[in-house]
Amino acid sequence: MAPIKVINASLGRTGTSSFCEAMDMLGYKCHHMKRLLADSTYETSKPFYEAALNRDEADWDKVYAGYDVTTDFTGAYFWKHLFARYPDAKVILTERPFEEWFKSMQNTIYPVIRANVQLEPDHPRYAFRQLTRRVVLEGYIEDDAKYLDEDFMRKYYNDHIEEVKRIVPANQLYSLQLGEGWEGLCEFLGKDVPGEPYPNVNSTAQFNEKVRAAKARIAAAAAATAAATPGETEDAPLKDLTIGVTQN
Repeated sequence: MAPIKVINASLGRTGTSSFCEAMDMLGYKCHHMKRLLADSTYETSKPFYEAALNRDEADWDKVYAGYDVTTDFTGAYFWKHLFARYPDAKVILTERPFEEWFKSMQNTIYPVIRANVQLEPDHPRYAFRQLTRRVVLEGYIEDDAKYLDEDFMRKYYNDHIEEVKRIVPANQLYSLQLGEGWEGLCEFLGKDVPGEPYPNVNSTAQFNEKVRAAKARIAAAAAATAAATPGETEDAPLKDLTIGVTQN
């Protein structure tokens, strides 16, 4: 389905999951990292991980085969290379106040990334695990000296937004405020406004419930493997998460 028609260059936890649902409702096929998690084999993570290792040499038509919109942390990490490859693409920023974003990160992505799960290269989830460590905030999420410094992260967050606004021509860029709805976005994309409300999915509570369900599936699979092959070492468990009240 390439070329990419719409690039959401925003960092994750800015409403990107809701945005992805919205794009699908408008007739696009949107890629979000949740698509990789939906693949029980984790094979679809490998092209994205390989692209993350060498963005300059990536074959973006192959990486995004079957999709024409990108969002989430992969979209934020790849956006400049994608825009260079697809210069006619429209670019979206789903903007959210820094304080809300950082609180959401603290209650969702941070404890998952920092769970210290160590996987061998031949493990099915290895590529996805390594991908997340590289693309989520360009690795800063594992550097507590920087990530836990709110002044540093505020500057990183704002600089990312300003860079997008500086590079993308104004007529190709739309800033979508959290909770805004359909009208401005549909006008920008040349789409009719759907009869259904703009999606509101993947709140902090919903995110953490999905993580708990994933932990249960992984634990069950590990137990089955251990029973079949006594003496094998299971993956380290993910930490319990703190459920907050922030959305998306």
